[in-house]
Amino acid sequence: MLAGWPVAPAQAAVRNAEDLMIVDCLLPGQIRKLGRQATYLSARRPVRTTQADCEIRGGEYVSYDRANYQTALKVWLEGAMAGSPEAQNNVGEIYAKGLGTAPDYGMAFQWFKKAAEQGYGRAKINLGFLYEQGLGVAQDQAAALNLYREASGIEDELLYASVVQVEIRAKDEAITGLQAQVAEGEAESAALREQVRKLQQELAQRRSALQQTQTELARTQQRLADARASRDDELTALLENQLLAQQEQINDQRTQLASLERQAGGGAMLASAPRLEILDPVFVATRGRNTAVYRGGPGTRKIVGRVTAPQLVREITINGKPAPISANGAFSAEVEVPAGGAQVQVAAVDTGGVRAQLDFTLLPQAGAGSAPMPAAPATAGTLPRGVKLGKFHAVVVGNNSYRDPAYASLQSAVNDANAVAAMLRSRYGYETTVVHNATRLEILTALNQMRETLKPEDNLLIYYAGHGEIGADGQGYWVPTDGVQGNPKSWVSNAVVSDILNTVAARHVLVVADSCYSGTMTRASVPTFATGAMPPDKWNAWVKAMADGRSRTALTSGGVMPVPDTGSGKHSFFARAFLNVLQDNDRLLEGQRLFQEVATSLALGAMDAPLAQMPEYAPIRYAGHESGEFFFLPKGGAAATGP
Repeated sequence: MLAGWPVAPAQAAVRNAEDLMIVDCLLPGQIRKLGRQATYLSARRPVRTTQADCEIRGGEYVSYDRANYQTALKVWLEGAMAGSPEAQNNVGEIYAKGLGTAPDYGMAFQWFKKAAEQGYGRAKINLGFLYEQGLGVAQDQAAALNLYREASGIEDELLYASVVQVEIRAKDEAITGLQAQVAEGEAESAALREQVRKLQQELAQRRSALQQTQTELARTQQRLADARASRDDELTALLENQLLAQQEQINDQRTQLASLERQAGGGAMLASAPRLEILDPVFVATRGRNTAVYRGGPGTRKIVGRVTAPQLVREITINGKPAPISANGAFSAEVEVPAGGAQVQVAAVDTGGVRAQLDFTLLPQAGAGSAPMPAAPATAGTLPRGVKLGKFHAVVVGNNSYRDPAYASLQSAVNDANAVAAMLRSRYGYETTVVHNATRLEILTALNQMRETLKPEDNLLIYYAGHGEIGADGQGYWVPTDGVQGNPKSWVSNAVVSDILNTVAARHVLVVADSCYSGTMTRASVPTFATGAMPPDKWNAWVKAMADGRSRTALTSGGVMPVPDTGSGKHSFFARAFLNVLQDNDRLLEGQRLFQEVATSLALGAMDAPLAQMPEYAPIRYAGHESGEFFFLPKGGAAATGP
């Protein structure tokens, strides 16, 4: 049942949920006249739109359910080769997604780099992510940070302070172990050397073959350009097919090369190490020692943190005293803070005895000691003069009842949806669409309504509460009420939601999912601002830059882990924390601070939750994120100030 507007008139051409899928559509060319004598057909134009819209406009497409990267490339490759940065970025995303084959991050890197060199913001974000994660290119955190900064238009590195955290890593003893094995058996050593020699020889042959194929590709590209110039349609079609085949051959060769290089290097990917993070107090960016500040004077102050994989952590201490770790990874302890601040040391020891340590200075904002913190700027938390955030809209989905008996009925999802919608309407002035116990078609119809009606100056929040799934491919899904267990095609994938968000005109979009949503980047790619750390003019400049940028971010209740349905009265732990933060807020609230306060509230309020719950906040991959932040502004609060 949809509240707020009727379903039927929304899209007359829609027959089923598949009609609302976003596809790469190649629209037909237009018949144009050049003077009175010449009539010609313009080139076909690629767009991303719904399957139904593409059909109505006479376009050519292939549904993603049946597509591979070749069919998607057919739409965008010509424009990419002609130099269009949008097309180049889209080709890069096609290779990075895989679409029926393993992702080719090497090819994705090359196309993102071409688009980024032309100043295309989305490509800079995508390229930065590859550098940050070491995908298709050597890992380079500095290069990633610079690309993120360039995309946002912010030059000050302090506004891109990374999250203060440390990773607990086992010491690398692989080399010592291998040397001992070699010493014990010369025969095994000789065999290994022979294997490496053969692999290196095969690598050289593969590289030579790749170079030859690339040369052939360049020749085909030149012949294709000549054919187009001479308007030889038959030869052009033949060469286009040959070009795609050569691109596929290069893709296969690059994949084989990457596999051989991994074998020759003998490196093995280690499992993700536990990560230790301080949630409260908030760290501020400095060029010296890590510093955290809090509102208030000297006295007792609670430190709240969390650790991933708590089962792998033996002990956490704060200034040498053990801090209890809850089942969900949260921990806290109290520290005495004098007026001049306190030195704090948080240490973690894993089950193997490896220690990680985080040192920082804890300062009160209103202290009167030898190193008092300045008061927060009067403009911090306000909307600077001249900055307009536009209208705010929300689609709120709450699913309690499911047709498939394999999905247990939920108790709090509908209550959560109603409470969130009421909060957004009454306190923040949102126009809300509420969807109760929605089918797949109803969820997609509600999202498509936003795609068709919102303007570039608008803001959109999507809230989902209900069952979630993780597919065999690692993809996250929302389960509609008509979803069938074991049948991903009956669910709503994160990729589908991301594709829809990519085509929504709204400048800022935030997905709040009390379920899994795995299609995100990292928090490092979102600029941060610590109130009190910068003067008012920088606060105003930061808000303006974030308001002008196009953002697509997600706040999730628990990463890719299951989350509890109830636990905080008639609401889930996450929904209660989210509602409390919005209710208590009386100023301009940015997405990063919303996450920080929700995460802190969850760490304290869900200490005894049956499942570990670690919220995440990050840009959404392949949804059109360029820069910027999502903001909440209470009605009648946070008056605009400043120049």
